[in-house]
Amino acid sequence: MKRFIICLAATAAMLLLLTASCDCGSDPEDEVVPTIAVISSGNAMLVGEVVEAQVKIKAVPEVAGLGFKLNYDPYKLEIVSLTRDDSWLASGGGTIQQMALNTFNEAGYAKVVLAIFPTTNAVGDEEDAYHSVLSIRVRAKSAGNATLSISIDNSTDSDLGVFKANGELWTGIATANHSWSVTNSK
Repeated sequence: MKRFIICLAATAAMLLLLTASCDCGSDPEDEVVPTIAVISSGNAMLVGEVVEAQVKIKAVPEVAGLGFKLNYDPYKLEIVSLTRDDSWLASGGGTIQQMALNTFNEAGYAKVVLAIFPTTNAVGDEEDAYHSVLSIRVRAKSAGNATLSISIDNSTDSDLGVFKANGELWTGIATANHSWSVTNSK
């Protein structure tokens, strides 16, 4: 029995030594996921009220172009205005070219396509900090749940996605939508 305990202790010590120097990777909960999100400070609105939201991006190492659609129920919401926020996109010294900044309220979507020229002035980071690229003013049209969702599906529209300086498309970009509860009165 004594010999068994000594063998067991030696095996445990060897395993401890082997795993102590192991770089087993980062904890998945600590990983920052590249994301494009619709963000607003509140989640409740009154019918007829106009609120502000932003489209923000985080954790993308290199951005030379960005195209997305904002989708919504045209009976619930309407976009009052879209305003580019060039501060982060132009922080690398490039000029922002607007290919599309269009609202189609009757159809329930808006399309935004922006590019940095020259592409060698692309921006990016891999931090867990959002960078604003667009300000949106949205009006509630009717009561119920209303969602402003973001789409970057390049397979349906080749302008959509997050593009590298060499023109390649980043994959694995998550999207985050925003919803409001719309009521007729407080």
